[in-house]
Amino acid sequence: MTVERGIVRGAAGEPPESEWTSRRITERLWKFYREKTSIKALTRLEFVEHIAYLLFLKLDHEHTQRPGRFAKLPVAPAGSWPKLTDLNGEDLHAFLARLMDELGTLNPADPRRATASVLFHDAQPWNIDRMSELRRLVVEEFAPYRWTAIPQTALGEAFSSMLAECREDFLTKRQTGQILTPPPLLAVVAKALAVTGEDRVIDAAGGLGSTLIAAHREMTASSTYVDSTAIAAADIDAQMCRFATMNILLNTGRVLSDMPPVLRADSLKEKGIAVRRYHRDVAATVAICNPPFKSGDVVPDTDRRDDFWAQKADLPTNFLQHLAITLPQGARAAVFVPDGVLFGSGAAATVREALLKNCDVHTLLRLPTGIFHGTNSKSNILFFTKSAPRPTGEPATRELWVYDARTDNHHTDTGRPLTEADFEDFLAAYRPGELGHRGRTPSPRFRSYPASELLQRPGVSLDLKAGLAATLDDFGSPGEIALSIAEHLDEAGKRFRTVAESLA
Repeated sequence: MTVERGIVRGAAGEPPESEWTSRRITERLWKFYREKTSIKALTRLEFVEHIAYLLFLKLDHEHTQRPGRFAKLPVAPAGSWPKLTDLNGEDLHAFLARLMDELGTLNPADPRRATASVLFHDAQPWNIDRMSELRRLVVEEFAPYRWTAIPQTALGEAFSSMLAECREDFLTKRQTGQILTPPPLLAVVAKALAVTGEDRVIDAAGGLGSTLIAAHREMTASSTYVDSTAIAAADIDAQMCRFATMNILLNTGRVLSDMPPVLRADSLKEKGIAVRRYHRDVAATVAICNPPFKSGDVVPDTDRRDDFWAQKADLPTNFLQHLAITLPQGARAAVFVPDGVLFGSGAAATVREALLKNCDVHTLLRLPTGIFHGTNSKSNILFFTKSAPRPTGEPATRELWVYDARTDNHHTDTGRPLTEADFEDFLAAYRPGELGHRGRTPSPRFRSYPASELLQRPGVSLDLKAGLAATLDDFGSPGEIALSIAEHLDEAGKRFRTVAESLA
């Protein structure tokens, strides 16, 4: 690598890193995975995990090598990267394990390592018999290049793309409800909520961080500066926090020594705040959340939630009421919910009634089927503003508008993926000009329901239509329908088993 008139040149035969594209980055890394690793012993997800670790360490090292006052103090122990490039075999494995343990241990007295503590929490190097492959990855794909010279957009898009290509591996997390939300849909949600640089956006079930990335992009489109307190998320899964942290760092250009954008925490466990942040909390003005839809063996710990409107609810219902209760007055929210939350009995019905009374629930977007990989779950987004019952005792919700983007609109994440253009009509209907919600007009896909009528419906059901008749294509392929039935039977079996055990 050479430097000529301030332009960083890559290794022999390579263009300068400043000209690298996201496609170039992903193609070379996946080529290494296919040709130079034992792919039968190493999943794509495990490979991308180590890409995240190595990227963090390499970027941290390069920041210390900047000239003069532009140089930064290292987050990792000084000299970590050079030492990493010199080791192999057992020595490499032992050094990396110690380094991961040190960086993954949270020390409140050292806030500069707060982000690293999330990324490296519970991190483990590949098995010791994979160290020759890891060394080749370090010295062939990372060490020769100046990663800080790569355009931030290209690097961020490359990492997000690699995560998306691990979609089959993420299916193993379906028991905890982890699904990949299409980024174009999240971009549409951020636009609908009119997020700006003045907002503070949170996600109580952060996943891969895609929600915060979409919000940040919308913020920067209208603001020249977005500070580090502007976005924050929490997730109970350490691995998802790991991926989300690096995904957000690379896509937003956050400083490696800044406070972490994602914390490993159970959002439902504590009352009083929607998402807790490192050291200090900032009141959220916007919440965007796609919570786990399938509880599986995960039992929500809500013993300390005496503020909840209903107990013994499923995960998506609990996330919905958690946000509606803990968000400050005036905060805007968009929460993904499966169909069952809209018409389920018991706790779900109690939450729906309280939601209509205590928040201005102004829009329900019925999403197309097939948009979540490996599942045919029927999903919706509830848009609401945290409010309170009016002085007259009337509910905070006046009318709920329903937009049907599902009927005659089946998608798949590979064959017919969603694009932002698919929701142009929704955005135009959602916010018609300067009048906001007041200027809405009905259409075949868009109609309103008065709150007084909704509260009189049996169980306060929000299983509402806009007027279009469903077609067979809306339900997906026979295989997807069968999978959906199997998932519902599994869930029903668990519920019956719980009832049987309580009777015994």
